[in-house]
Amino acid sequence: MEHVIVKYPKERPVYIDGKQNGKTNEILRIGTGIHVFDLGEPKDYTPDEIEITVADTSSIEPLEIEFKEK
Repeated sequence: MEHVIVKYPKERPVYIDGKQNGKTNEILRIGTGIHVFDLGEPKDYTPDEIEITVADTSSIEPLEIEFKEK
């Protein structure tokens, strides 16, 4: 399992590959591979989505993905 933290100034649901998987600013666990991250509706954040390869992470050093408010 890989570990990812999706950063955003507010608490929002996190969608990974179109399915809700936890909330922003929490460590999330997912499988290794290419994944698409977004924060759902409304699309009041940027970028609209992030596609990234997730590999070689740990709970101590999760991959950080950041969205910003528009």
